[in-house]
Amino acid sequence: MAADDHSEPRLSSFELFADLPAEELSALESAMEAKRLPQGKDVFRQGEPVRYCYFILEGRISIWHRLGEQEEQIRVLEAGEIFGEEAVLGAARRHASAFVESDAAVLRISSAAIRDSLRNLPKTDEMLRAVARGRRLVRGASFSWLDPDEAVFLATRKTNFLLVPSLALPILLGFFSMAGFILVFRQGWDGWAYLVPGAGVLAALVYGFWSALDWSNDYYLVTNRRIVALRRIPLIYDDRQETPLDMIQSVAVTSTVNQRAFGFGDVAVRTFTRPIVFQSVPNPNAVARMVETIWKRRQQAQEQDDREEIGRLLAERLSQRQAGEASLEETDSSTPAMPPGSGPEAPSGSLGGIQTRVESGNVVTYRKHRFFLVRNTFLPVLLSLSAIPLGAAANAGILPIGPAAGMLTAAGVMLGGAAWAAYEYLDWANDLYQITPDQILALHRRPLGDEERRAAGLENILSLEYDRPSLLARLLNFGTVKATVGQVILVFEEVGDPVHVQEDIFRRMESKKRRMTESERRRRREEIADWIEAYHHLARPESEDFEQKE
Repeated sequence: MAADDHSEPRLSSFELFADLPAEELSALESAMEAKRLPQGKDVFRQGEPVRYCYFILEGRISIWHRLGEQEEQIRVLEAGEIFGEEAVLGAARRHASAFVESDAAVLRISSAAIRDSLRNLPKTDEMLRAVARGRRLVRGASFSWLDPDEAVFLATRKTNFLLVPSLALPILLGFFSMAGFILVFRQGWDGWAYLVPGAGVLAALVYGFWSALDWSNDYYLVTNRRIVALRRIPLIYDDRQETPLDMIQSVAVTSTVNQRAFGFGDVAVRTFTRPIVFQSVPNPNAVARMVETIWKRRQQAQEQDDREEIGRLLAERLSQRQAGEASLEETDSSTPAMPPGSGPEAPSGSLGGIQTRVESGNVVTYRKHRFFLVRNTFLPVLLSLSAIPLGAAANAGILPIGPAAGMLTAAGVMLGGAAWAAYEYLDWANDLYQITPDQILALHRRPLGDEERRAAGLENILSLEYDRPSLLARLLNFGTVKATVGQVILVFEEVGDPVHVQEDIFRRMESKKRRMTESERRRRREEIADWIEAYHHLARPESEDFEQKE
């Protein structure tokens, strides 16, 4: 059955295609056919020939990847998403399997037909290729910090063109090292002389591998919830900057003449704070359009939800008024005044001993990584331990003081070191970072000294960022998480597992936003109820007057 004969919404309802020309979408749909996929069936298996690309109209499709004997679910796709995108890039074999989780309706198009159609549809071709390359890019990457229901709509990284200058120096070093081998051989020098060009070749290989890894480690992602920029320098630096889609202000493309000549540029996603920049990405205009489309459709979906909720409430109120089933007060009482966990909650959950994370109820409390406790108490503990050989030396008469004075000195050193270590422990233990359902809090307190307490509401956080600034930070997994609130940055310093900490904050932000949205909807419902009540009060006298005249 041709796609044109189908009564269900078509490609125009897909988020990624919302801003594409209608004539291009119609032309693409004309080459498609509609299919029903029953639950529990495989659509295709990894390794099979690529035959079709699929566009989901309804239902759920799960994507699985097999590595050896293990098969892992990558993601679950729903209406408005695409799978089997290898057909767009002309791949020969499937890189993953697709399974029907619930009865689905799809549009499918053969590999040959989609490539033929896209030759005459430049904007659609650009969009689909960007999606397909993004899917291929993230297929082998691990983003464990993504939520289970979070879908990656766009993934990209720096253009391949930038890999060439990155490899120029190691290639040049390798060339001169090989020339050194030839020179040593022709001159007949001793065998040790081969060590120098050999070291040069080894350095070129290591440097080249490191440069390629450095180029491949930067990712830029757009999900159904946020914009993310991942930047890593191998063995040295690790950073993730993100902002919710709701915080986007505008999207812009900048490129030089040289960049445009080679088809790449920068995409700046401006937020309330500093922008998130997708640096030197290929097809920057297509990337910018996709970001704008995802962002705007998110706004439109929220507005549509609000309209539907208001319409549902109006119909409910009018039907109840006509049937006389319940008063407005009785109807409103079915909705709780405040959802569970949304009220202010005092920070709780104490950290005892050397714990660095504890979750108590809805409050998560963190301390700095234990490495900093060890570092700060190393010298005091060493000083305390030095009292043992000091006392032994005094008792043996080695020191120019009597045994009693020596033992007293050793005891003083031990007590002094212990007191110093206790101070350093309290200084480490007193720095607390908390995430509650409503705010984040940083508490810095010096033993017998000043105390600083900084807090920010979750709804006021504009962007989040973490970084692990050194090889040691990467190895021990500690770093700094920064939350931007207006012109102020609230910092969780030197916490363990900063990726997890950042994710805890983001999830609480999302939860707080949902609660605030529901609260705003309840307020609107109450407003509408008041309007209807006022309308009926005004309309009733007129109706009564009319009946009396009759």
